[in-house]
Amino acid sequence: MEENEIAKKENKKRKKFPKIKIHKIIKYIIIAVILVLVFSSGAIFNSVLNGQTKTTKLGFEDVGELVTQTAYMTIVRDTEEHREFFDLFEIPFTQSRQIFSYDIQVDASVNFSEITNTINDDKKEIKIEMPHAKIYKATIDNDSLKVYLDQESLFSRIDLSEHNEAISEMKEQGIKDAEENGIIELAERNAENLITNFMKNNGKNKDYNIVFEYKGE
Repeated sequence: MEENEIAKKENKKRKKFPKIKIHKIIKYIIIAVILVLVFSSGAIFNSVLNGQTKTTKLGFEDVGELVTQTAYMTIVRDTEEHREFFDLFEIPFTQSRQIFSYDIQVDASVNFSEITNTINDDKKEIKIEMPHAKIYKATIDNDSLKVYLDQESLFSRIDLSEHNEAISEMKEQGIKDAEENGIIELAERNAENLITNFMKNNGKNKDYNIVFEYKGE
């Protein structure tokens, strides 16, 4: 009797918790994985579609200051210090003198973020308004120092402040020489060539006439 009761209890448990076949479990797992992949790929796709893009003016707005011409030169500096007797004459053996040179690079740039354009399809013309070029910076190559004379007297030393002033004046001289040799005009011409090539690369605009106008004129 006891054995029959135990068998009946086991049969009831089996009815409450029926056996699940292994192939069905695998099937459920595969379906779950597919659903996860579908939803995750959908989230990635949506993130791409919702991404924001920005169209820049002429494609140059984010460039900012673009150096379009560089001048290289060597500036020689002659610095002299001496003592004088009541501003009447130089006291002998009190002279300090330095003659040295540096290579200087002067860059001229155009602010491309200020460039605007107007396209006239009827006239097949593109009008470009842009600012004038300007000196961007002057840089001294410290490794290029050449000393031709370094003569120092205990009575009149050339101190660091005087040396720094000499460096600043050399930069100013480099900028002046570059401007006198047409660095601004060359920078503007190169900027025009860059913009023209950019506009001509667009198949629609390749036959258009490009006219440049400078702001402030």
